[in-house]
Amino acid sequence: MLKLIKKNVFYDERGVFAPLSLESFSWVQSNISVNPNIFTLRGLHFQKPPFAQSKLIKVVSGSIIDFVADIDPNSSNFLKINIFEMNAGDELFVPNNYAHGFLTLKENTIVQYLVDNIYDPESEGVIPWTKFSELNEKFNSIENFSLEKIVDITFYYNSITSF
Repeated sequence: MLKLIKKNVFYDERGVFAPLSLESFSWVQSNISVNPNIFTLRGLHFQKPPFAQSKLIKVVSGSIIDFVADIDPNSSNFLKINIFEMNAGDELFVPNNYAHGFLTLKENTIVQYLVDNIYDPESEGVIPWTKFSELNEKFNSIENFSLEKIVDITFYYNSITSF
């Protein structure tokens, strides 16, 4: 079940302290995504079973539009997109039957995510964001946004696209 967690971020003259909720999962890897450019697009990525990964996404600094799609073909929500606006300190739990991606809304946005399974390059899949009209509508509602500004590497993944 998707779970958005709005967190406090504590600021003082020394900097920022932002706790991360570990809950009861056995996280096996922590990933940091450093994005110097506004409108950097990542995803929608997923790992196929048996390497499917649940994720705990945390915005460390900056802000993002986070999006996930249910990729369980037996689900009544198959390929339904969920969109979340997230700021520094916010967290999102993403179950292992979802593809995940985000678009940065500020320069120097940092996103951390924990995963509960090892990464296997042969099990990676991607769904192009253009498959979801809701994302196009959301992106076009962003001030100063244009498709030409997206920093995207989706074209590199054509050989592993599963949808």
